[in-house]
Amino acid sequence: MSTINIVMYHYVRPIKESAFPNIKGLELEGFKRQLDFLSSKYCFITAEDVIDAVTNDIELPKDSCWLTFDDGYKDHFLYVLPELSKRKIQGSFFPPVKPVTERIMLDVNSIHYILASATNIIELIEILNTECRNLGITDDELHRLWLEYAVASRYDTKEVIYVKRILQHALPEPIRNEVTSKLFNKYLGVSQADFAENLYLSELDVKELVSSGMYVGSHGYRHLWLNKEDEVNQKFEIDKSLSFLSAVGARTEDWIMCYPYGAYNEVTLDVLEESKCAVGLTTGVAMADLNLHHRLKMPRFDTNDFPQ
Repeated sequence: MSTINIVMYHYVRPIKESAFPNIKGLELEGFKRQLDFLSSKYCFITAEDVIDAVTNDIELPKDSCWLTFDDGYKDHFLYVLPELSKRKIQGSFFPPVKPVTERIMLDVNSIHYILASATNIIELIEILNTECRNLGITDDELHRLWLEYAVASRYDTKEVIYVKRILQHALPEPIRNEVTSKLFNKYLGVSQADFAENLYLSELDVKELVSSGMYVGSHGYRHLWLNKEDEVNQKFEIDKSLSFLSAVGARTEDWIMCYPYGAYNEVTLDVLEESKCAVGLTTGVAMADLNLHHRLKMPRFDTNDFPQ
């Protein structure tokens, strides 16, 4: 067979019992129930199975299922690894390097926690826009940004998407960083640096994932929208991530790239080809078909696409 049900995960934890019950993620008990369901319907495969399939034309089992975990959260070590190990299932983990090695909070996660802590999205947008005005963004520009980015997605309202896009990439980086920092301090009452210490995997955690038989692949160095970067920056991101993979004992030949935000372009694909990347994972929603999809453009299902 040439088809794979690739499942994408992010936060997996006992969310209702945590300090952030509004964070969007998968409850640990729901994860266990989902593994029960997937085990009853599909055949779990490994990253190495996928690499063999695309590089050596090896057949995959019928109803193949491959579990992937993005962003390098401590959740993956504390909750996911024990459950997968107990069931003898391999997971593929994709941590961005900088949060792991430098304990730097990613913008995407700062935004998640701001949104999870804000009880009134309209008030949050008003405060966000005020901070932007204080830093020189005009009302006309804010109106243009609203019209461009306030578009509901598969899982988020237009208001939430507006906040995400404004703080992810729509504003100039210095303004983005300052506004995000102020909002984070306001809504969480702690610095991003202190918060990062407990949010992400450590380098020792990643080495333990590898030694436990899990696959660890690339999610870039700084978790950037690669399609918005030039070739030099894209190559830097990928080279730095490969150096990290080598340092933790992970595979660096015929390896797997998981695109941050699912973002890539033709430059990305060229750099990956030169770097001997075997598989690229997107956020496109579909069953992956090795006869239909390019090996560097593999779609995935979200955990929410399966019973929990």
